[in-house]
Amino acid sequence: MRNIREICASLAVAAFALCSCTTAVLADDDFPPLEDVIDGYEEISAPTRGNEEISPFMQLWKRDSDGQMLAELPKNYTSSKHREFIATTIAGGEEYAGLQNDNLYVYWRKYGKRVALIAENLDIRGSDDESKSSVGRIFTDTVLLDLPILCMGPNGGPVIDLDSMLVGNANTFLSPDFMGSFSPYFPRTSLLKIKTAKVFENNIEVAFEAPMSDGTLKTMHFSISQIEGSDGYKPRMADQRVGYFTTSYADYGQYDGDDSRVRYINRWHLEKRDDDLQLSPPVKPIVFYIEHTTPVRYRRWVRDGILSWNRAFEEVGILNAIEVRQQDQETGLHMDKDPEDVQYNFVRWLNNNISTAIGPSRVNPKTGEILDADIVLTDGWIRTFEGQFTQLMPETAMQGMTDETKAWFATHPNWDPRVRLAHPSDREFIRRSIAIEAAQAHSPDTLRTRMMGDEPWDGLIGRSSQMNGGCTAAEGRQMDVALMRMTMAFMRMQDEEESDEESEGEEEEEKDEEQMLDGMPESFIGPLLADLVAHEVGHTLGLRHNFKASALYTMAEMNSEEIKGNEPFTASVMDYNPTNFNFESGEIQGDYAMIGIGEYDMWAIEYGYTLEGELDDILERCNEPALQFGTDEDTGGPDPLARRYDFSKNPLDFAENQIRMAQHHRGNIIEKFVEEGDSWDKARQGYLVTLSLQTRATGMMANWIGGTFVHRNKKGDPEERAPLEVVPVDDQRKALEFVLQNSMYDEAFGLTPELLIYMTNSAWRDRRGRDEAAWPVHDRIMSTQASTLSQLLNPTVLRRVYDNEFRIPADQDALTMVELVNTVTNAVWSELDDLPNGNFTERSPAMSSLRRNLQTEYLDRLFDLANEEGSGMAAMKPISDIATMTLKDLNGKLEAAVGQDNLDAYSRAHLMDSQERIEKWLESLYVVGNGSGGGGGMPLSFLLGEEPEGNR
Repeated sequence: MRNIREICASLAVAAFALCSCTTAVLADDDFPPLEDVIDGYEEISAPTRGNEEISPFMQLWKRDSDGQMLAELPKNYTSSKHREFIATTIAGGEEYAGLQNDNLYVYWRKYGKRVALIAENLDIRGSDDESKSSVGRIFTDTVLLDLPILCMGPNGGPVIDLDSMLVGNANTFLSPDFMGSFSPYFPRTSLLKIKTAKVFENNIEVAFEAPMSDGTLKTMHFSISQIEGSDGYKPRMADQRVGYFTTSYADYGQYDGDDSRVRYINRWHLEKRDDDLQLSPPVKPIVFYIEHTTPVRYRRWVRDGILSWNRAFEEVGILNAIEVRQQDQETGLHMDKDPEDVQYNFVRWLNNNISTAIGPSRVNPKTGEILDADIVLTDGWIRTFEGQFTQLMPETAMQGMTDETKAWFATHPNWDPRVRLAHPSDREFIRRSIAIEAAQAHSPDTLRTRMMGDEPWDGLIGRSSQMNGGCTAAEGRQMDVALMRMTMAFMRMQDEEESDEESEGEEEEEKDEEQMLDGMPESFIGPLLADLVAHEVGHTLGLRHNFKASALYTMAEMNSEEIKGNEPFTASVMDYNPTNFNFESGEIQGDYAMIGIGEYDMWAIEYGYTLEGELDDILERCNEPALQFGTDEDTGGPDPLARRYDFSKNPLDFAENQIRMAQHHRGNIIEKFVEEGDSWDKARQGYLVTLSLQTRATGMMANWIGGTFVHRNKKGDPEERAPLEVVPVDDQRKALEFVLQNSMYDEAFGLTPELLIYMTNSAWRDRRGRDEAAWPVHDRIMSTQASTLSQLLNPTVLRRVYDNEFRIPADQDALTMVELVNTVTNAVWSELDDLPNGNFTERSPAMSSLRRNLQTEYLDRLFDLANEEGSGMAAMKPISDIATMTLKDLNGKLEAAVGQDNLDAYSRAHLMDSQERIEKWLESLYVVGNGSGGGGGMPLSFLLGEEPEGNR
């Protein structure tokens, strides 16, 4: 019987080989000899371990003369367990050179004399044999490319043309839309140069330089390694109450529960070296190398920011979980390590004059284990603040805008702050770009970000995952540094004045000189940098943004002896915390920046990295004030505390502090900010800094109108807190009053003829920009006020106010939509009540030019709201009705005002035009249909109770 089985088995093997001759394993003699293929190539040797030679992950051969490179695939490349991690970086030739690019999780399959590189489908899986089989048949893997086998290598693996695979298929491996660059990569391979070729036991590191189609030389770095999870690593489930990036998949074998999505948090594998010790070093610490490009003067602060997280790991029993090494070109220390190499985690410094900081990481796509991280810091935020009106201001004004609001802006571009705050020559282009973007579907599933986790909102650079989002923490720092430079100019002038007042015979008291770094006190810029680094390190540890953390303390508490130098002034370094400038908001000047990490950070690390205890016990603390969590997707929601760049337990205190500072600095621009020998364009720069402060403050408080606090707790959590809580009506009214007082009235902008005649632009052509020498005051102020109106009266805000009326019991006070519209109307048209008592001329008009512009803009907004049809929003009908009623009420007031005989010509013409526009609009309105489906119409005047003209 045994012989029969053996004979049958042999026959089966022979038959299979005969029938599958095109795909069967070919003998070595079916390929050219290895020696012929690698003739003229240099073999890349692997480093030794002591006296022991190590076996490289892949064998490489290179030919420097024409940039050719061959590689032998690992011998076990066809094993079902063999998976490779291809990590890419543009290492040179881009402003963000060194920032992690795309990553692929792949395996190889042999087809006759060719091999195919295949991306495994990991988005949908099965949890039992039946579902695995079904899912595998339906949701198949993807062939990325295929290559000819040149010959068989010395270790038994196929030899392939590696440069052809990587550079010839650059767009397969590199994201063409990375960091806003929409140009695909088209290298000119005829001019290829090998920059790096290294082999190691577990990975290879290769880099090629080639000109792109536009001639720009770019260096493309590819890191290829076998991905193997750490022994003993256990995935940890994600929870909505604490913010981690996630690696997730749909389990189609799961029928129990409302959600078939399995979500693991992204985290490093950390374990104690000695389990018996309460505080033990880790088996393998997380090691960061500070790149040699980091300025020596800033290295200690970068180091402090990295190591600040060790405090959190000590709480879970791990000592020195994070270590820091300094790469140094002068001594050669660690210069043998490539920052792009997946074996090393680097903090990189780019001198590109851009304000950016980002901390991406790569993860095992099956478990969420973090494998590699590189932080990129750029230098632009430390330099002088320029051009922010057309760059940062639109981003600031868009904070809190939802997709619903942006859809409205797409069809009403004059509402869009991105259009209104742009330079006039750019507005049409931006309008068209927004319209095109609005017409396109945005699906995070289209991005190749599997190796970086798949959370669609991460707050890093783009739409999805840690590779594509927008960490703008450094941009906020840029404004703060500009404000500090401005403050220091005032301080220098103050010191000079005090020195001049001292009597000649008095001896001056010696003062300890503050260490200055790039024109700023180290005690200011150093902690800001450490804080920024700590924020990005938090991302590399798996943590997402927490934009509710800044609401822990009041301004007075932050600027007190109890807090300063003793504890962080917010709950998390993962917020976008503004710099703490105290202007009459506390007894002392507190810490400018976060000192270390906050209580939320400690709690989040405890959940993600604790080695002992129940996770449920940790999560039970979620209702504590210091542990509130709201992240990127929450910033477009109704919660006013989930906002970037807000500050304080009572943000109105912070907003008022910002306005006081703006007014003070604005009043001293001519005398103290522009110093002897300075160009007068500095006056314009100084004013724009104060205008940015003012606009950021009003935009922040506009978010409180119609707001609802959102809590992420679950049923059964302590206190049984409801997930939604309408913002108290008094807080909404105070916020509304603050916004109107600091944006709608001329006095809010502090513009005087004396200041305006000095607000010129630079005489240097390369710094002048596109504005003419005389600052376009009417256009710029109108743009700012138009953006504020968009923040107050866009349909989303009006809907939220209207919905909140329904959430609040009828016997309780609430801010109504009628009250909101009436309050804004009264502020915009306040002069109508005072016209009878004035004595006006063209030089002293009843309504200033700025106010006339604002009133015209406001009428346009009411027309848009009243005209809206087919939006699909249930609240749009009452919104339209209230806008129509407001226009009719205004028409009556304007009719009375036009009859005043004491008006100046400007105001009279403006009022006449405004009234005529409203009347013509009202006359044009008809209600189509009379209930029978016919086409008859009924004049709006009849519906409003007016007597038909024929009966008067």
